[in-house]
Amino acid sequence: MKTSRAPWKAIAGIALLACGAACAQNVAPNVAVPFYTAGDFMRGVYRFWYAPQAAAFAEQAGGLPTAISAVCDADAGAATAKLEQARERWKSSALAWDRLSGVQIGPLVQRRSARQIDFTPTRPELIKRAIQAAPQDATAMESIGTPAKGLPALEWLLWAQPIAPATPACRYALQVAADIQREADTLAKAFDELAERPPGQAEESQGPAMSELINQWTGALERLRWAEMEKPRLAGSAQGGRNAAAYARGASGQTAARWAAQWQALRTLGASQATEAPRPGAGLAPIETYLRGLGRNEPAELLAQSVGRTDKALQNISPANKAGMTAAGRSLAELKKLTEAEIAPALEVSIGFSDADGD
Repeated sequence: MKTSRAPWKAIAGIALLACGAACAQNVAPNVAVPFYTAGDFMRGVYRFWYAPQAAAFAEQAGGLPTAISAVCDADAGAATAKLEQARERWKSSALAWDRLSGVQIGPLVQRRSARQIDFTPTRPELIKRAIQAAPQDATAMESIGTPAKGLPALEWLLWAQPIAPATPACRYALQVAADIQREADTLAKAFDELAERPPGQAEESQGPAMSELINQWTGALERLRWAEMEKPRLAGSAQGGRNAAAYARGASGQTAARWAAQWQALRTLGASQATEAPRPGAGLAPIETYLRGLGRNEPAELLAQSVGRTDKALQNISPANKAGMTAAGRSLAELKKLTEAEIAPALEVSIGFSDADGD
């Protein structure tokens, strides 16, 4: 496994996932913080967030084909249990993806991975056509359009129209799962390579990479607020309470878990989760800590406070909690406004439109 070559990935991933809201914003403003270059900042981001999350996604997605195959090969007595096991594997894979893709940079953007893995809304008619086409391998899957592939298509095949053993739908689901696994493995390798770059290598390229992260972080705030929460809610209200534009992960009941995973990425990359600032290259220095290292304590403190407020607003929200969603949306909007008005200028970054922005 990749973790044998880079054991820090497993340690970093476990620490970040275990840390949660209770240990956020613990670095005191008056504590000395090292100076970080853009290269230091990006190496920490790659090594202690993206590489561990990409490895976790690859590990979970690696079990999807086996889980689906078990459904396809099951006898009548075991089919229900095998389907439930496949659903659980899908849930863990989807959450790993939502953490990795919460803020999309580098290979995620270059490969347009979100379109390949997480195309929404689900297009049932296209999935049905793809089942009829009966692709048998990776080459054949290349001819299948992205709306009929990825995690949402597999969700539909596991919940909305549950697959059954020895059926064309089950065989197609197996190809979808294998397609997800291939992309997950490619992303893990790409982020692994970025994480293992030695200090000084391509240092001049890290300024644009840092700028991309700030832009994508800002856009991801808006995506969570608008595309994930507010837009579906308003669409449902316009239909007399019936949500015509279903929330992502609605079929599997994982909408709230998806929001939490996406926010985890935003929170971890945005504000300190540690009791002290790491040495360059020794840990993740989020945007707040990076600002403090540059001597920009005032915007850093504003960022830490705003992330903390938003974190509280996002606790235990769900599509059923309309008041909570409204409060969360307000906090996300305020955090985005602060980033555009104070944080980006402090880092000399220009905010532009990105794929992460709401539409």
